[in-house]
Amino acid sequence: MGIFDVSLPPALAYLTVAAAAVALVRDARSTQWQRADRIGAFSAWCFFVIVLPLLWRMDVRIGNGIALQLLGVPLFVLMFGRPLATVGLSLAVIASTALQDGLWGNIGLNILMLAVFPAWCGEAVMRATRRYLPHHIFIYLLGNGFFGAMAMLVATDLASLVVYRLWAGPVGGDAVAYMLLLAWGESFLTGFLLTIFTVYRPEWVLTFDDNVYLRGK
Repeated sequence: MGIFDVSLPPALAYLTVAAAAVALVRDARSTQWQRADRIGAFSAWCFFVIVLPLLWRMDVRIGNGIALQLLGVPLFVLMFGRPLATVGLSLAVIASTALQDGLWGNIGLNILMLAVFPAWCGEAVMRATRRYLPHHIFIYLLGNGFFGAMAMLVATDLASLVVYRLWAGPVGGDAVAYMLLLAWGESFLTGFLLTIFTVYRPEWVLTFDDNVYLRGK
C-alpha cells in the first residue's frame, strides 16, 4: 500500500527527505552499474521503472483512505539486488507521485517505505537463505521467490499501516486481513515470475549465481 494521500508535518517531511536522499545517494554510489550491461538487463530494469507507477495506479480503496495494490517490489529486488532496486524503485515512486498528483511533501517517506526499506528486507532474506539453507536452485526460487517475497510484502505493508495509524487515524482489522490476502497472492506471482526469468532469461536475474546454485549439482 502507498501513503500518497496522507499529509505529513513539515518537520517530518524534511527529515524523511533527508534520510531518503542519504540512502539513495549511498546506494547509487555503491551500485555496480556494469552488471546492468548484461544482455537485456538494463532494458528490463527500465521496463520495471516504467511499469510500476502504472501498476500502483490500479488500487482498491477499502475505507479510511487506505488503498491496496500489487506492489511489484519483491520481484524488482530479487532480480536486480538492493542497490539497483533502490534506485529504480525511487524513480518509480517519483513518477507515481507525479502521475497520481501525490503530495510531494511525502516523497521522502514514500521512498523510504516503498524503495529503501523493502530493498534492505530483500537483501536480508537473500543473505539468510544463502547462508543457512542448502545451495540449491529450488531453495533460491522458493526461499526467495515465495517466502522472501511474502516477508518483504508483509513487512512493507505493516510498516505502511503503522505510519498511516500514526498520522491519519485508526486502521480497521479488515485492512490487515485484506493486506495479508493480497500479499499471499502476490508472493505466488513473484515466485512464478522469478522462476520464469531465472530459467529463460537468467541474464536479467542479477542475484542468481550459477557458481553457487548450479555448478557441481
